[in-house]
Amino acid sequence: MKLSRRKLLAAAAALLVTGTANASGPQAERVAVFDSATAAQLTAGHKGKPFVLLVWSLDCVYCKRNFEAIGKLQARYPALRIVTLAMDSTEALPQVQQLLQRVSLTRNAWVFGREPQERLRYAVDPDWMGEMPRTYFYRADGQRQGVSGVISSSDWSKHLRWAGIAS
Repeated sequence: MKLSRRKLLAAAAALLVTGTANASGPQAERVAVFDSATAAQLTAGHKGKPFVLLVWSLDCVYCKRNFEAIGKLQARYPALRIVTLAMDSTEALPQVQQLLQRVSLTRNAWVFGREPQERLRYAVDPDWMGEMPRTYFYRADGQRQGVSGVISSSDWSKHLRWAGIAS
């Protein structure tokens, strides 16, 4: 059976993608591109389950403090669901992926797409003006609380209890 050139190229591309994913290991998951039309996907995958959304940027020094806190919290609460959303452009994807791998937050990772930042921020939260870090605590019933700035240890506990993640 002869394969057409198009089918051969498609098969080679699929093999290359699969091989690259397998070679990178289980932590090297794809960072999805966030746009206003797919904003609902960010929360839909967690329907009925509490989770934390971390909004951050590569150039945000304070965001890294929240990453340190999340690392400690994940050790304490292994079932803690984290979604990250980088406000950086898709051109910064390699750096975003590298940082997320370093802090072990490659699952449920997103990066801002090509739409204007104002539109993307509005899709996340119409009341959010872009200050960072920004952390959202989602309850299983869909209610959420947004917090701007670095979160103290006691405040992490308070917000996680509100969301039904910690007791």
